[in-house]
Amino acid sequence: MKVTTETVATREVVLTIEPDQETVRKALQKAARQISRRRPVPGFRPGRAPYAMVERLVGKEIILNEALNQLAPDLYRQAIEETGIEPYTQGQLEVESEDPLILKVRVPLVPTVNLGDYKSLRIEPEPEVAVTEEMLDQEIERIRRQNAEYEPLDRPAEQGDQLVAAVIGKVGGETVIDQASMEIDLNDELEPPGFGEALLGVKAGETREFSLTYPEDFEDENLAGKTVDFRVSVATVRKVKLPPIDDDLAKMAGDYETLADLREALAVEIKQRLEREREIRETETAIKTLVENAEVEYPEAALEREIDLMIEQERGRLQQMGFTLENYLRMINRTEEDLRESLREQARQTLVERLVLNEFIRAENIKADSSEVNQRLKSIGDTLTAQYGDEASKMMEDLASQGLLISVYNEALTSKAVRYLRAMLTGRLEEFLAESTETEEKEPSEEAEETPQEEAPASPEGETVNESLATESETTPEANEAAKEE
Repeated sequence: MKVTTETVATREVVLTIEPDQETVRKALQKAARQISRRRPVPGFRPGRAPYAMVERLVGKEIILNEALNQLAPDLYRQAIEETGIEPYTQGQLEVESEDPLILKVRVPLVPTVNLGDYKSLRIEPEPEVAVTEEMLDQEIERIRRQNAEYEPLDRPAEQGDQLVAAVIGKVGGETVIDQASMEIDLNDELEPPGFGEALLGVKAGETREFSLTYPEDFEDENLAGKTVDFRVSVATVRKVKLPPIDDDLAKMAGDYETLADLREALAVEIKQRLEREREIRETETAIKTLVENAEVEYPEAALEREIDLMIEQERGRLQQMGFTLENYLRMINRTEEDLRESLREQARQTLVERLVLNEFIRAENIKADSSEVNQRLKSIGDTLTAQYGDEASKMMEDLASQGLLISVYNEALTSKAVRYLRAMLTGRLEEFLAESTETEEKEPSEEAEETPQEEAPASPEGETVNESLATESETTPEANEAAKEE
């Protein structure tokens, strides 16, 4: 057999396969015998008719197709072994010539990732978070507004009043804002600038129309820099009566005895939120830095699969809302091809980030922490128990048979990998590794032992997990075995 390869696109080749003529002859003879068993030739026992008689009866093309059904898989496997390529998915076979038989197979190849000198990469760590008195005052003010009382007013609106109104905003005739009932606090912080001032003096039952321009750096990209034509129909003008800032306010807010207790609890919550936001920013910067330093090549089939996954996620989300994807697309006057195209760039970014992070996991030989896997499994079990009671155990068994362990293991592995990456690039890796070692050396807690899944995963020894962020269809055998062993 003769095999040649030709690169036709990024990570995509065409194999030209020319099998030995003797191999082809034997395959055709065998195919003819099988056909004559299913469709006996008059005058001959089933499977005993001469080749020429079968060809005259059904045609050479039918015999060739029958032969290829059996021959092609072996030829393809031999060609893959001979060329040493790694297919991403099954190749697409075409018959270029029947006599002599020449096959062409277009084969997408597995993506490749070169991380470059990633160990030298660094990012500037975010400064330590600090809770200020101003932050606490803002939270107290929010709690006051949550517990405010409202007095309807039969007078024109003034600064500090609140309106209940229907708001419609249009840009060039296209509606970009449509709120049937919106609470508007008349103050200087309203966006776009001038919105509050435009409504001063309005009365209940009155409608005002005006145009304002949003700042260029406004957080909503659909509105940033746009001039919007507003129509505001006011239903109610009311005075906001805020409760005083005292111990009674603390009791309104929750299980607090004094205002000092409330401020102390708020300080803890604000700090935790700021630290999460800090970690998210560092993580995003670290991943972006790693990706920008890497060289990634992937076949078009990988991107199409990523888009398929995103569409299936959207289909599931819509089903939970009582819609089908097809009906939803008709409602918004779009086709599935339009949707695929709109998702392409996001899918590309997701694919590249996953490939790079997976290579980082392999390069650093990162393994998921058993404690985190156990915690995730226990959390799933607790949620099911709370919602379904005695049926939770059966549901956990069903989820386990559908690949729950692999999914949870991969989630835990990904979580650890991004923390590892962030620590490495911010210069805190030694501290991170010390904490991870300390966590793994601790005895499993009673809670972990009560995890609904008896075979709660532990960190696999000596396994490198491939495609950890991938969906189940993309998870490699190594990852599957790592989770099963646990």
